[in-house]
Amino acid sequence: MPANRDEIAAAFLRRALRYGFRRTSVEDVARALRISKKTIYEHFAGKDAMLEYALTLAALEQRRRVEVRLTEATALGRVLQVTRMALADARAGFAQNPGLELADPEVQAQVNDRVHGSLVRDLLEQGVAAGEFHVADVDMTSRFVQAVGMEAIRQMHDDPQSRPEEACVEAVRRLVAGGPMVRPPSGRPAAPAEGAAVRVAAPDPPAQAGRGPRRGRRVPRPRRAEHEESDGDVTR
Repeated sequence: MPANRDEIAAAFLRRALRYGFRRTSVEDVARALRISKKTIYEHFAGKDAMLEYALTLAALEQRRRVEVRLTEATALGRVLQVTRMALADARAGFAQNPGLELADPEVQAQVNDRVHGSLVRDLLEQGVAAGEFHVADVDMTSRFVQAVGMEAIRQMHDDPQSRPEEACVEAVRRLVAGGPMVRPPSGRPAAPAEGAAVRVAAPDPPAQAGRGPRRGRRVPRPRRAEHEESDGDVTR
């Protein structure tokens, strides 16, 4: 029985993880599955299409594993838990495949947004609805969260000795919920930490016509003129 689309993509991903994307050809996959290249081209236009579909399948499987392991009570806690699990999976993958070649960043970003992005957006919407935090643009915040995570994964790939996990999780926390206020030693009003939400006081409404000034506000008196003119005479 000819291999189906999922089997072809899975075989391609196995070889790509072992030998690298550039060194994996359509002919290699056809030989591994004992099918013709024509059969593969009936399902995929080429290697790039196979890679994107294979990454999507892998991301969906990872999402299923993550969702059943979520235990945090709050939406923010679950966002941070998802981030930690994704980073842990990436580090484990690099350990199992030391020469692992990262996928094209654009393709990976599209797959992440389609699979993991929807999960992050759902959690952000739950947190906003529950009043845990305020996110003005859920979609944009989700993209920022994914970008921070991908940067941490690239750092782990390029430098296996690096440990960007906690810095990544803290950056995600501040993106979603903001940072603490930092009080300077001089006692002056504190500036918000980077990433924190800033509240701007609304200006006082203008006085309506026919009404006096707002109570409690001093109104400057007009200055007396040094000279007053009356009928052409000048008095002091």
